[in-house]
Amino acid sequence: MAGTVGGAAMLLTQGLQGVPAFASHGTGAGHPDLEVTKTPPLEKYVDPLPRLMTAIPDRSVHRGADYYELTMLQRPWQFHRDLGTGAVWGYWAKNPYDPDMPIGMGYFGPTIVATKDHPTVVKYRTELPTTHLFQDRVDQLHHDSPDMLPEHLSVWNVVHHHGGFTPPQSDGLPLQWFTSEGVHGPGYATLDPRRAAPNEAIYGYTNHEQTSCMLWYHDHAIGITSLNVYAGLAGAYLIHDPADRRLGLPQGEFEVPLILADRTFHLDGSLAYTLDKEFGADTPVVNGKAYPFLDVQPRRYRLRILNASNTRTWRLRFNTGTKTLPFWLIGTDDGYRSPLQLESILLGSAERIDLIVDFSRVPMGANVTLENFDAPVYFPNGNGAEIPEVMQFRVTERLSGADRTTPPRTLALPPVMRIRQTSETPRRQFVVYQRTADDPLQFNALPFMAPSADFIEVGSTEIWEYINPQPVAHPVHVHLVNFQVLERQPFDGPAFQKVYKQWVDNGSNPADKPEVADYFTGPPTPPDPDEEMARKDTVRAYQGMVTRIIHQFDVPGTIASIPHSGTELPATYIHHCHILEHECDDLMRPWTIVGHDGHHGHDSGGGSH
Repeated sequence: MAGTVGGAAMLLTQGLQGVPAFASHGTGAGHPDLEVTKTPPLEKYVDPLPRLMTAIPDRSVHRGADYYELTMLQRPWQFHRDLGTGAVWGYWAKNPYDPDMPIGMGYFGPTIVATKDHPTVVKYRTELPTTHLFQDRVDQLHHDSPDMLPEHLSVWNVVHHHGGFTPPQSDGLPLQWFTSEGVHGPGYATLDPRRAAPNEAIYGYTNHEQTSCMLWYHDHAIGITSLNVYAGLAGAYLIHDPADRRLGLPQGEFEVPLILADRTFHLDGSLAYTLDKEFGADTPVVNGKAYPFLDVQPRRYRLRILNASNTRTWRLRFNTGTKTLPFWLIGTDDGYRSPLQLESILLGSAERIDLIVDFSRVPMGANVTLENFDAPVYFPNGNGAEIPEVMQFRVTERLSGADRTTPPRTLALPPVMRIRQTSETPRRQFVVYQRTADDPLQFNALPFMAPSADFIEVGSTEIWEYINPQPVAHPVHVHLVNFQVLERQPFDGPAFQKVYKQWVDNGSNPADKPEVADYFTGPPTPPDPDEEMARKDTVRAYQGMVTRIIHQFDVPGTIASIPHSGTELPATYIHHCHILEHECDDLMRPWTIVGHDGHHGHDSGGGSH
């Protein structure tokens, strides 16, 4: 029956041929008749940085798992002292000790702190209004593409566990959406369906990562992901390894998660969605506040930074007013890497970084500004709003005790094991294609709703090549897997785009497919320093480059003894650009893991194809 894992699998084949792509041009098409709003002038550094709330697990529901209930709600929130209070969306966690006191902020959601290899089960519930926070944009989408959106609906949601080693029915795939009125998308799935109301879905997470890491959860509903995340549907998900205690890293109040985004505001304090008209929003928001400050002690801090912007790539540095303060990179998307000292770092949409910043290296009373520079939006050559300053750290608090953390240079972090490749390692190519400026972006000239064309044998290793002839960089996220960036190779993008378009227009005969190797303009180059030998799930596919990554395709098993919670093959996941307006504009494709017999059969994915 629909609503169970099995029902979702049965709906999968129907979704291939009978369900339209809900977003053709998505929210990225642009509409000249929509007025562009600019945020009124704001005084910087007058609001303290909110510390993210931490959800409290209930360990009595599922044996051997932490259990949470998160509800999507619309609530008031003030982004800045000089702005009014406006309506936002966010996640609120049930408090197992006091049901009348849910845990949340208003904007974004509480942080889930999990233990490595100890499962988590989350019941997601939506009680959002049936009118969207950006209803004018949804109305415009319905007007532009009346057959491409769920009929008579304005709000639909699903939650993706970004970076997780997660079975497909719990991954939060685009067609797994559900609504506050209990309407379900064609791929809706839930664990333990007897415990899930129609406006709920229960997901299980393995937390089986190689090391501690910062993942996140966010909305992933087909066609309106960009609107829903902008409205506030995102939150941090930290996985801790008990073995980390020996490492000597900053912890407690000295470990600070930062959710970084850019937003635009009306004078009354409400959010203004302008990304269908502009390349980026105009105001930095950190943990829900615009231009916040944080009082710190003169000691080492661990900053866990997530780029939750829809479109913006940031290039970050710490400025003392007289010089740049170096920092240490100790981790990326999916865990630790060897410590690397840097003075700045590039952070694409959905990427995460784990930093050690030593504020004892500046005088007491100094202000250290987190700056953004040389990162136009769209990156690297756009003309969107510039945001040169983000937040401020004020070295004003006296030491509460000696800093006994390990100096970053001597940290003994878990090593990254290189994924082995041979001359026989299979390779797949994905071309970022756009026929004309008015057409949607696609991988390999295929829409999202076209059947999966990529079948990967379970347990295998593959190299994927993202071929980007477009003038902007695309941060590409691959669900399920951690990968390593191998290299990039420059090629003549305009020339390749021309012949590739001709090939598509002539019917895409595989025998005549153009070879990007014929357009190389130089040899391969190593990954950026922050990417080298790092655990990643999102990669910056630069313009005019072939970006090569390597990954292994294993699948998760049963979670907390819950029936049907593990992966059944074949299982479909997706990869997509994490510029959310591009994702909604069709730059997203399914791929499928199959058994050793290659049987494609009925898919257990429950949300894609």
